[in-house]
Amino acid sequence: MADTIGTYLWKGSDIKTIDEVQRYWTDNVNSTQFWTGDPRRIGSGEFFDTVGSFIRKNYEHRYRLIENQAAKFPGGKILEVGCGAGWELVHWARCGMKATGLDLSAAALELAQKNLQHNNLQAELKHGSAEELPFDDNTFDVVASLGVLHQTESTQKAVTEVWRVLKPGGEALITLYYKYSWKILLTRFGKVNFEFAHQDAPITRLYDKKNVRELFIDFREVEVFLDYIRATTSLRKGFLAGLFNHIFVPLYNLLPAFIRRNYGHAICIVAKK
Repeated sequence: MADTIGTYLWKGSDIKTIDEVQRYWTDNVNSTQFWTGDPRRIGSGEFFDTVGSFIRKNYEHRYRLIENQAAKFPGGKILEVGCGAGWELVHWARCGMKATGLDLSAAALELAQKNLQHNNLQAELKHGSAEELPFDDNTFDVVASLGVLHQTESTQKAVTEVWRVLKPGGEALITLYYKYSWKILLTRFGKVNFEFAHQDAPITRLYDKKNVRELFIDFREVEVFLDYIRATTSLRKGFLAGLFNHIFVPLYNLLPAFIRRNYGHAICIVAKK
């Protein structure tokens, strides 16, 4: 299924396959780039405490979204698509929801299991693709995917799968990269993705608000807004990264929130089936 909605960040992304996406996220489990200690300590309690604190500080919008959604469906069933090392999955479980996490990377799921154990929480973990969810129709009260579905081969197919496994009246909570965000504009200008220190993902798709409403056309109600409006420093090294960290970030964050709100990095969708 070829996507007709959205644009690509990098030239050549349209020829990448789901196998390449899987290899990338296995070799670069998301969030391990934030660990600056001994690589052999990845998966330790120290790793989860240190990186967890960093993520809570720099991606705090995700936790607000989770708490708002959990309050709507107390004790409900939630599927997180692209759960990675389990940072948000831990919070879903902590909020009292019956959590299931799915990821394309078995290596990520191993870390997610350790993360849950470290926090004395439980969730079901499944290995699989966002484009072919291994669940029956009408299974979950909430399906969430925070910063993931723009990096699969067919985002449109993944959104169709989200709709399928949601119960009637259930809600999708999805964040995608916003085409006109401060981070994307800088990435295109500098020709480097400031979010990661390692190589960039093989597929990165971008959306504006009109695209998103087309993408979620099968849902009864769709709320769209921007979040993640503060700039955060990069772990990349070099001249451009130095300018970004020491000049752009502090100056940008001095701008009034009503200006920054128009350039949020995350385009957030809350869609009711």
